[in-house]
Amino acid sequence: MSLNDIKQALKKQLEGQYETVELNPILSILIEHITGWDQLHQALHKDSPVSEDQAIAFEAAATELLAGRPIQYITGKAWFMGEAYQVNEHVLIPRPETEELVDWIVEYAEIKGSALRILDIGTGSGCIAIALKKALPEAIVTAIDISPNALKVAANNASALKAEIEFVPLDILNTAFLPGQYDVIVSNPPYIPMQEMKNMELQVTAHEPNIALFVPDEDPLVFYKAIARLAKLHLTTNGQLFFEIHYDQGEAMVQLLDEMHFHAELREDLFGKDRMIRASLKPR
Repeated sequence: MSLNDIKQALKKQLEGQYETVELNPILSILIEHITGWDQLHQALHKDSPVSEDQAIAFEAAATELLAGRPIQYITGKAWFMGEAYQVNEHVLIPRPETEELVDWIVEYAEIKGSALRILDIGTGSGCIAIALKKALPEAIVTAIDISPNALKVAANNASALKAEIEFVPLDILNTAFLPGQYDVIVSNPPYIPMQEMKNMELQVTAHEPNIALFVPDEDPLVFYKAIARLAKLHLTTNGQLFFEIHYDQGEAMVQLLDEMHFHAELREDLFGKDRMIRASLKPR
């Protein structure tokens, strides 16, 4: 059986589950994962035979894809800021919108100086903390998360990508203090109201960690409130607070931060949706 035969069979199996524009890149990623062939090799050698073991691996992967398991969890790898990160069901899959948040922090650091103390709250795979350390080698970066399993993934990623990060287990909703004083505090916390779960894709709700996604309907800004309270104690003079937010929480977040004595700047993502906030304490 040739690579092209396998690819066409997979398309037929999966076309009811995925749109063509989504399916083609998924298959390319899967083929590279199983065969080691990149896209150019796949195109040049589409008639090359696949081994029996590879055919079995393709069939097993198709079963997982039909069940809604994300391709990133099947391959154990996701890309962020041009680097490959280990991912599994203990951590969220990094999103391109979050890369924009990292870019914004790097812009700020280039103005203020790169030797900053940075804290990443709810680090998950470690992608924000690691990307910042790679972009700002002089920065001292600390990352916290409530999940020991997530911290294990993050530490593995930091080791693989040669980024020196201090990882600290901490429940941000049940602490009165942070591990130090920081020039930048950044967080992409859970922010999706539970009521939205029913409208979301199965690939997300059934496989990505709900603890990292959802918040109570009655208090969707609970993490932002807790982090902002702690930031007031742990930001250095002129320190900055950066958040990723739900697309429809922009105005509510600006109001919340204003009430907590922060000046807030809202930014849209590449899709034109409110997605990021930078905040600093107002002068007293």
